[in-house]
Amino acid sequence: MSEINKLNNNKPNKLARVAAVHDMCGFGKCSLATALPVISACGVEVSPVPTGIFSTNTNFPNYQFTDFTAQMPGFISHLKESGVTFDAVYSGFLGSAAQIGYIKELIKSFTPEYIIIDPVMGDNGEVYKFYTPEMCENMKSLVENADITTPNLTEACTLTGEKYKNIDISANGIKFLAEKVAKIGAKNIVITGIERNDRLYNCILLNNGEYTEREINLLPFRMHGTGDLFSSVLTGGILSGHNLIESVDSAALFVYEVMKYSRTVENFHERGACFEPFLYKLKGGVCK
Repeated sequence: MSEINKLNNNKPNKLARVAAVHDMCGFGKCSLATALPVISACGVEVSPVPTGIFSTNTNFPNYQFTDFTAQMPGFISHLKESGVTFDAVYSGFLGSAAQIGYIKELIKSFTPEYIIIDPVMGDNGEVYKFYTPEMCENMKSLVENADITTPNLTEACTLTGEKYKNIDISANGIKFLAEKVAKIGAKNIVITGIERNDRLYNCILLNNGEYTEREINLLPFRMHGTGDLFSSVLTGGILSGHNLIESVDSAALFVYEVMKYSRTVENFHERGACFEPFLYKLKGGVCK
Protein backbone atom coordinates (compact mmCIF):
# COMPACT_ATOMS: atom_id res chain seq x y z
CA MET A 1 0.00 0.00 0.00
CA SER A 2 1.35 3.43 -0.91
CA GLU A 3 2.16 5.96 1.78
CA ILE A 4 -0.64 8.19 0.45
CA ASN A 5 -3.20 5.39 0.79
CA LYS A 6 -1.94 4.61 4.29
CA LEU A 7 -2.52 8.23 5.24
CA ASN A 8 -5.97 8.24 3.68
CA ASN A 9 -6.94 5.17 5.71
CA ASN A 10 -6.02 6.85 8.98
CA LYS A 11 -8.73 8.64 10.91
CA PRO A 12 -8.35 12.37 10.22
CA ASN A 13 -7.40 14.69 13.03
CA LYS A 14 -10.20 16.81 14.44
CA LEU A 15 -9.58 20.54 14.38
CA ALA A 16 -11.77 22.39 16.86
CA ARG A 17 -13.76 25.25 15.32
CA VAL A 18 -15.24 28.32 17.00
CA ALA A 19 -17.69 30.85 15.62
CA ALA A 20 -16.33 34.21 16.79
CA VAL A 21 -19.12 36.80 16.84
CA HIS A 22 -17.44 40.21 17.04
CA ASP A 23 -16.94 43.38 15.06
CA MET A 24 -13.90 43.89 12.81
CA CYS A 25 -11.68 46.87 13.50
CA GLY A 26 -9.30 48.25 10.87
CA PHE A 27 -6.84 49.75 13.37
CA GLY A 28 -6.48 49.52 17.15
CA LYS A 29 -6.28 45.88 18.18
CA CYS A 30 -9.56 44.49 19.47
CA SER A 31 -12.45 42.15 18.61
CA LEU A 32 -11.93 40.00 15.49
CA ALA A 33 -8.55 41.60 14.78
CA THR A 34 -7.48 39.98 18.06
CA ALA A 35 -9.63 36.83 18.12
CA LEU A 36 -8.60 35.56 14.68
CA PRO A 37 -4.82 35.42 15.15
CA VAL A 38 -4.84 34.60 18.86
CA ILE A 39 -7.27 31.68 18.79
CA SER A 40 -5.66 30.38 15.59
CA ALA A 41 -2.26 30.42 17.34
CA CYS A 42 -3.78 28.09 19.96
CA GLY A 43 -4.44 25.57 17.17
CA VAL A 44 -8.16 26.27 16.87
CA GLU A 45 -9.99 27.17 13.65
CA VAL A 46 -11.84 30.49 13.81
CA SER A 47 -14.91 31.26 11.72
CA PRO A 48 -15.69 34.98 12.03
CA VAL A 49 -19.31 36.08 12.24
CA PRO A 50 -19.00 39.88 11.92
CA THR A 51 -21.37 42.21 13.72
CA GLY A 52 -19.98 45.34 12.11
CA ILE A 53 -16.87 46.98 10.69
CA PHE A 54 -15.05 49.91 12.28
CA SER A 55 -12.33 51.96 10.61
CA THR A 56 -10.57 52.21 13.99
CA ASN A 57 -11.50 51.34 17.52
CA THR A 58 -13.83 53.73 19.26
CA ASN A 59 -11.04 55.55 21.09
CA PHE A 60 -10.39 57.46 17.87
CA PRO A 61 -12.58 60.48 17.02
CA ASN A 62 -14.76 60.34 13.90
CA TYR A 63 -14.42 56.59 13.42
CA GLN A 64 -16.43 55.06 10.58
CA PHE A 65 -18.84 52.22 11.30
CA THR A 66 -20.83 49.85 9.11
CA ASP A 67 -23.54 47.93 10.97
CA PHE A 68 -23.91 44.27 9.92
CA THR A 69 -27.11 43.59 11.85
CA ALA A 70 -29.21 43.26 8.69
CA GLN A 71 -26.72 40.81 7.15
CA MET A 72 -26.42 38.50 10.14
CA PRO A 73 -29.57 36.33 9.63
CA GLY A 74 -28.60 35.45 6.07
CA PHE A 75 -24.98 34.92 7.07
CA ILE A 76 -25.95 32.49 9.84
CA SER A 77 -28.58 30.75 7.70
CA HIS A 78 -26.07 30.07 4.93
CA LEU A 79 -23.54 28.62 7.38
CA LYS A 80 -26.21 26.20 8.58
CA GLU A 81 -27.27 25.28 5.02
CA SER A 82 -23.62 24.64 4.16
CA GLY A 83 -23.34 21.96 6.84
CA VAL A 84 -20.77 23.83 8.91
CA THR A 85 -20.50 22.76 12.55
CA PHE A 86 -19.05 24.60 15.52
CA ASP A 87 -17.52 23.30 18.72
CA ALA A 88 -18.00 26.69 20.35
CA VAL A 89 -19.67 30.06 19.93
CA TYR A 90 -17.67 32.97 21.36
CA SER A 91 -19.25 36.41 21.35
CA GLY A 92 -17.87 39.81 22.29
CA PHE A 93 -18.77 43.35 21.24
CA LEU A 94 -22.28 43.69 19.80
CA GLY A 95 -23.69 46.63 17.91
CA SER A 96 -27.44 46.36 18.51
CA ALA A 97 -30.10 44.64 20.60
CA ALA A 98 -31.20 42.63 17.55
CA GLN A 99 -27.75 41.05 17.30
CA ILE A 100 -28.22 39.45 20.71
CA GLY A 101 -31.28 37.63 19.35
CA TYR A 102 -29.33 36.47 16.30
CA ILE A 103 -26.57 35.02 18.48
CA LYS A 104 -29.18 33.11 20.46
CA GLU A 105 -30.47 31.71 17.16
CA LEU A 106 -26.90 30.81 16.18
CA ILE A 107 -26.49 28.89 19.42
CA LYS A 108 -29.84 27.14 18.96
CA SER A 109 -29.05 26.19 15.37
CA PHE A 110 -25.54 24.83 15.93
CA THR A 111 -25.77 23.49 19.53
CA PRO A 112 -22.04 23.97 20.24
CA GLU A 113 -20.33 22.18 23.10
CA TYR A 114 -19.12 25.48 24.52
CA ILE A 115 -20.81 28.87 24.68
CA ILE A 116 -18.37 31.58 25.75
CA ILE A 117 -19.87 35.03 26.28
CA ASP A 118 -17.76 38.11 26.91
CA PRO A 119 -20.51 40.62 27.80
CA VAL A 120 -18.71 43.70 26.51
CA MET A 121 -20.74 46.59 27.93
CA GLY A 122 -18.43 48.96 29.78
CA ASP A 123 -15.44 49.57 32.03
CA ASN A 124 -14.33 51.71 34.98
CA GLY A 125 -17.89 51.98 36.26
CA GLU A 126 -19.30 53.37 33.01
CA VAL A 127 -21.45 51.62 30.40
CA TYR A 128 -20.26 52.34 26.85
CA LYS A 129 -22.27 55.14 25.26
CA PHE A 130 -23.52 52.95 22.40
CA TYR A 131 -24.95 50.32 24.80
CA THR A 132 -28.61 51.14 25.33
CA PRO A 133 -30.58 50.02 28.41
CA GLU A 134 -32.34 47.53 26.11
CA MET A 135 -29.02 46.01 25.05
CA CYS A 136 -27.82 45.73 28.64
CA GLU A 137 -31.05 44.02 29.66
CA ASN A 138 -30.98 41.67 26.65
CA MET A 139 -27.38 40.75 27.42
CA LYS A 140 -28.68 38.88 30.47
CA SER A 141 -30.64 36.55 28.18
CA LEU A 142 -27.42 35.79 26.31
CA VAL A 143 -25.32 35.29 29.44
CA GLU A 144 -27.90 32.83 30.79
CA ASN A 145 -26.86 30.46 27.97
CA ALA A 146 -23.13 30.72 28.72
CA ASP A 147 -20.92 27.84 29.72
CA ILE A 148 -18.32 30.52 30.48
CA THR A 149 -18.83 34.26 30.83
CA THR A 150 -16.03 36.78 31.39
CA PRO A 151 -17.41 40.10 32.68
CA ASN A 152 -15.19 42.76 34.16
CA LEU A 153 -16.38 44.42 37.37
CA THR A 154 -18.46 47.06 35.54
CA GLU A 155 -20.16 44.41 33.41
CA ALA A 156 -20.83 42.10 36.37
CA CYS A 157 -22.50 45.01 38.15
CA THR A 158 -24.53 45.91 35.06
CA LEU A 159 -25.73 42.31 34.71
CA THR A 160 -26.75 42.03 38.35
CA GLY A 161 -28.02 45.55 39.10
CA GLU A 162 -25.33 46.16 41.72
CA LYS A 163 -23.98 49.71 42.18
CA TYR A 164 -20.38 49.85 40.97
CA LYS A 165 -19.35 52.56 43.44
CA ASN A 166 -20.63 50.52 46.38
CA ILE A 167 -19.21 47.14 45.39
CA ASP A 168 -17.09 45.19 47.87
CA ILE A 169 -13.98 43.99 46.01
CA SER A 170 -12.81 41.65 48.74
CA ALA A 171 -12.81 37.94 47.95
CA ASN A 172 -16.14 37.54 49.74
CA GLY A 173 -17.64 40.50 47.88
CA ILE A 174 -16.58 39.27 44.44
CA LYS A 175 -17.72 35.73 45.25
CA PHE A 176 -21.15 37.15 46.14
CA LEU A 177 -21.20 39.10 42.85
CA ALA A 178 -20.20 36.01 40.85
CA GLU A 179 -22.98 34.03 42.52
CA LYS A 180 -25.47 36.69 41.42
CA VAL A 181 -24.21 36.33 37.83
CA ALA A 182 -24.59 32.56 38.16
CA LYS A 183 -28.24 33.04 39.12
CA ILE A 184 -28.81 34.52 35.66
CA GLY A 185 -27.91 31.08 34.30
CA ALA A 186 -24.23 31.12 33.37
CA LYS A 187 -22.43 27.92 34.40
CA ASN A 188 -18.89 29.23 35.00
CA ILE A 189 -18.10 32.85 35.76
CA VAL A 190 -14.76 34.64 35.47
CA ILE A 191 -14.87 38.19 36.86
CA THR A 192 -11.76 39.71 35.38
CA GLY A 193 -9.31 42.40 36.42
CA ILE A 194 -10.05 42.93 40.12
CA GLU A 195 -7.36 45.24 41.50
CA ARG A 196 -6.16 45.00 45.10
CA ASN A 197 -3.01 46.94 45.95
CA ASP A 198 -0.28 45.81 43.50
CA ARG A 199 -2.01 42.59 42.46
CA LEU A 200 -4.57 41.75 39.79
CA TYR A 201 -7.10 38.97 40.37
CA ASN A 202 -9.23 36.96 37.98
CA CYS A 203 -12.01 35.49 40.09
CA ILE A 204 -13.57 32.18 39.09
CA LEU A 205 -16.84 30.64 40.21
CA LEU A 206 -17.09 27.11 38.85
CA ASN A 207 -20.29 25.30 38.02
CA ASN A 208 -19.88 23.12 41.12
CA GLY A 209 -19.94 26.21 43.37
CA GLU A 210 -16.18 26.23 44.00
CA TYR A 211 -14.70 29.76 44.08
CA THR A 212 -11.05 30.53 43.45
CA GLU A 213 -8.95 33.59 42.64
CA ARG A 214 -5.91 33.61 40.37
CA GLU A 215 -3.49 36.46 40.91
CA ILE A 216 -0.76 38.15 38.89
CA ASN A 217 1.27 41.34 39.19
CA LEU A 218 -0.63 44.54 38.46
CA LEU A 219 1.03 46.79 35.90
CA PRO A 220 0.83 50.55 36.60
CA PHE A 221 -0.90 51.42 33.33
CA ARG A 222 -3.89 50.42 31.23
CA MET A 223 -4.18 49.54 27.56
CA HIS A 224 -7.17 49.12 25.27
CA GLY A 225 -7.99 45.72 23.81
CA THR A 226 -6.76 43.67 26.75
CA GLY A 227 -10.24 42.39 27.60
CA ASP A 228 -10.67 40.96 24.11
CA LEU A 229 -7.16 39.55 24.30
CA PHE A 230 -7.84 37.83 27.62
CA SER A 231 -11.12 36.25 26.48
CA SER A 232 -9.61 35.12 23.16
CA VAL A 233 -6.66 33.38 24.85
CA LEU A 234 -9.07 31.78 27.32
CA THR A 235 -11.26 30.55 24.45
CA GLY A 236 -8.24 29.10 22.65
CA GLY A 237 -7.21 27.28 25.82
CA ILE A 238 -10.63 25.74 26.38
CA LEU A 239 -10.99 24.65 22.75
CA SER A 240 -7.55 23.05 22.76
CA GLY A 241 -8.45 20.83 25.70
CA HIS A 242 -7.34 22.76 28.78
CA ASN A 243 -9.51 23.35 31.82
CA LEU A 244 -10.88 26.72 32.86
CA ILE A 245 -8.30 27.49 35.56
CA GLU A 246 -5.42 26.62 33.23
CA SER A 247 -6.97 28.78 30.52
CA VAL A 248 -7.50 31.73 32.87
CA ASP A 249 -3.88 31.53 34.06
CA SER A 250 -2.72 31.36 30.45
CA ALA A 251 -4.79 34.38 29.46
CA ALA A 252 -3.56 36.44 32.42
CA LEU A 253 0.09 35.60 31.76
CA PHE A 254 -0.20 36.31 28.05
CA VAL A 255 -1.87 39.68 28.60
CA TYR A 256 0.71 40.61 31.24
CA GLU A 257 3.68 39.83 28.98
CA VAL A 258 2.08 41.54 25.99
CA MET A 259 1.33 44.69 27.99
CA LYS A 260 4.88 44.94 29.33
CA TYR A 261 6.27 44.67 25.80
CA SER A 262 3.67 46.95 24.22
CA ARG A 263 4.73 49.81 26.47
CA THR A 264 8.06 49.82 24.60
CA VAL A 265 6.48 50.05 21.14
CA GLU A 266 6.02 53.40 19.40
CA ASN A 267 2.50 54.81 19.49
CA PHE A 268 1.36 52.05 21.85
CA HIS A 269 -1.52 54.24 23.07
CA GLU A 270 -3.03 54.08 19.56
CA ARG A 271 -1.89 50.57 18.63
CA GLY A 272 -3.12 48.85 21.75
CA ALA A 273 -1.85 45.46 22.92
CA CYS A 274 0.95 44.38 20.54
CA PHE A 275 0.55 40.62 20.83
CA GLU A 276 2.05 39.56 17.49
CA PRO A 277 5.60 38.81 18.76
CA PHE A 278 4.12 36.55 21.45
CA LEU A 279 1.77 34.37 19.42
CA TYR A 280 4.30 31.53 19.36
CA LYS A 281 3.84 31.18 23.13
CA LEU A 282 0.29 29.92 22.54
CA LYS A 283 1.37 26.76 20.73
CA GLY A 284 -0.45 23.91 22.39
CA GLY A 285 -3.27 26.18 23.50
CA VAL A 286 -1.89 27.91 26.59
CA CYS A 287 0.83 30.46 27.30
CA LYS A 288 3.85 29.02 29.08
